[in-house]
Amino acid sequence: MQAATIHGDVFIGAHPTPRSHSVPRQLPQAPRHFTNRTDNLAALNHLRDPAAPSMAVVTGPAGVGKTSLALRWLQEHRDDWPDGQLYVDLRGHLSEVPISPSTILPQFLRALGVPVGEIPTDLAEQTALYRTVIADQRIAVLCDNALSAAQVRPLRPASEASVCLVTSRWHLSSLLLDGAALVPLGPLDTDSAIELLGQIAGQERIAADRVAARSMVTASGCFPLSVAVGGALLLTRPEWTLASVATQLTARHTADLDGEVSMSASLDQSYAALSEAAARLYRRLSLHPGAVFSKHIAQAVAATPPAVDNTEDCLAALVDANLLTAPDPERFRFHDVIHQHARDRAESDETGEQRHESVERIIDAYLTWANAADRVLYPQRRRPPAEYAHASSARTEFANAATALAWFDLERENLLAVQRLAVESGLDGATWQLADAMWALFIYLRYRDDWISVHELGVAGAAQCGHRLAESRMHTGLGIALRDAGRLRDALRAFTAALALRREIADRRGEGLVLHNIGITHRRMGDWDTARSVLKTALSIREESNDIRGVARVHGTLGEVESLTGNHETALAHLTRARAALTHTQDPYEALTERLLGEAHLRSGNLHAALTHLTAALEALRHTGEVFETGAIHEAFGELAECEHDTVSARSHYARAEAIYTRLSAGRDAHRIANRLRNLDSATGE
Repeated sequence: MQAATIHGDVFIGAHPTPRSHSVPRQLPQAPRHFTNRTDNLAALNHLRDPAAPSMAVVTGPAGVGKTSLALRWLQEHRDDWPDGQLYVDLRGHLSEVPISPSTILPQFLRALGVPVGEIPTDLAEQTALYRTVIADQRIAVLCDNALSAAQVRPLRPASEASVCLVTSRWHLSSLLLDGAALVPLGPLDTDSAIELLGQIAGQERIAADRVAARSMVTASGCFPLSVAVGGALLLTRPEWTLASVATQLTARHTADLDGEVSMSASLDQSYAALSEAAARLYRRLSLHPGAVFSKHIAQAVAATPPAVDNTEDCLAALVDANLLTAPDPERFRFHDVIHQHARDRAESDETGEQRHESVERIIDAYLTWANAADRVLYPQRRRPPAEYAHASSARTEFANAATALAWFDLERENLLAVQRLAVESGLDGATWQLADAMWALFIYLRYRDDWISVHELGVAGAAQCGHRLAESRMHTGLGIALRDAGRLRDALRAFTAALALRREIADRRGEGLVLHNIGITHRRMGDWDTARSVLKTALSIREESNDIRGVARVHGTLGEVESLTGNHETALAHLTRARAALTHTQDPYEALTERLLGEAHLRSGNLHAALTHLTAALEALRHTGEVFETGAIHEAFGELAECEHDTVSARSHYARAEAIYTRLSAGRDAHRIANRLRNLDSATGE
């Protein structure tokens, strides 16, 4: 924890003494309140190994406790360096006035007993003398708040028996090339933050309202400095409640208490040190609704005038300043406290027009990539032309279906958040287009709750636009999602609304699509006669519209209905026609049709044919990897294995299906498989 700002540049004795008697002890007092950091202290302990590096860089964002960690470790092991401990605040967080080594070295030399008249003015000569003086000594040097490696290098002892500890908001990568160890520091875990809060404000007070204490430290981001500010509020204002302080922290209260600088003030300092371009990118990235984003988003917001030309350099600068972290080379993360700070800066330093355009560009970027992924996964799907607020020449390509689906799954939370951002920003066209672009995501991976909520927003957005075709598409998508979730009556209502819109705009082909889905819903209800009647009407319209894929899919559904009602010959005829039209097309319904054929053969008693078609169903999904349909196929394989009295294989396939359903949050399906497994265990006495 950094409980206070350390004032002044270098802590040295007031009166130099003869060199032979000079034992400087310049380290400020270690923080009284300190918790956890066991792993980080252990990492620093490696410096005590003679074979280990003699320098370490403790790096992390403002207020995370870098100085406190360094001081705690140096004070605990002060006996390791009997010849002195030197300290300097390099003020790297105050970029306007970074301290030069030529200012520090004379002060270090005086503290080591060198008479003022013997200290040279040239930096190179100062460095040489410094290294000579401490060559045979065991010295610890703490270079606090370093801005650059150039500040640190002349201050590093040359002796392997000495150690140099550096704290910085930047990684100082060139020091790592010099052999320094990197000790990254992040916020405390929640329990440690509560412990720290209790140390400052009193454990009894925290124990009396631990829920509010958790809320308070969470609001502070578990940054030690923010926790300390909150603890100081509690300590100095006993009449205040934990909840009230948590509210103030949430609102980013920045009051200065007893000289302490709040988290916002610390972040303001890091922000002020950025180049104009990096600061501009920092502000615009804050408008992204999630904490994690890809490089493509940075490139998108960089195009808002005035443009940021050197996006990669600016991202590197933000990572180096610990304002962003980089989980991998293509993705970046905001800590929530820093994210909020960046939003605040965007509010104050960007115009309303600039913020709105950056939001539009964020949404356009996701819509562009989602449309590209959807086209790879479902190339046959008809879709309205995409409309973007800002045209982009950026390439958006996926190598294959598996890559496209992996992107959808990786970005799912961001896509949902961006659609909500579109709603909040009044961008109704983008709202429904995002829902439409996510179709392949939901068809393959299902995520039913998201599927429903996305299309509910899509319906509202399309209605606001007065786009009747889009509104019908959204109602249809919502109906399919509701049906898949088992809400069959709600699904029929959505399909009824979609059907009315298709008829209103005289979209005969779309009418056939909606009727097909109504027929599927009646099949799910077990209303076989209505299902047959509606499906035959849908088949007639789709044939009339020359909708080849649509015709094949209706034959597939009719085949399932006939199979479930025991009309095996008729069922196989319908399903075979469907298969002939869809095989080797990479249509998402190709695997479904093969599975339905396998299940139809299973019901008719032809186990060999069932195995053939279920195997073909899995093969049809080879290009996408495991999706929801993969679970359904393994479930069918389990049923086949049970018919063959192969309980080992049945259990294996059911377990695989259950794992897939569970991963995709398909609780109803996972529960069904769990019951199958229990029944299987009961039947075998296991």
